[in-house]
Amino acid sequence: MEKKSCDCRDCINGVCCTVSNCKHHAIGDVCTATHINVKSEDAVTRADTFCGTFTPVDTWQTV
Repeated sequence: MEKKSCDCRDCINGVCCTVSNCKHHAIGDVCTATHINVKSEDAVTRADTFCGTFTPVDTWQTV
């Protein structure tokens, strides 16, 4: 597998995520979703896009 740099971290498959309040976020800033959707039909800059796969962590759920 090819390793790619992501904010000074090596990430397998090049998918990095620093959104710790997403249920797909895992230790090492990786995304555990089976796929990701980056949305914004009118995007011109990176700031214009967002992850359509984002799912907030259920703070009421206990482990």
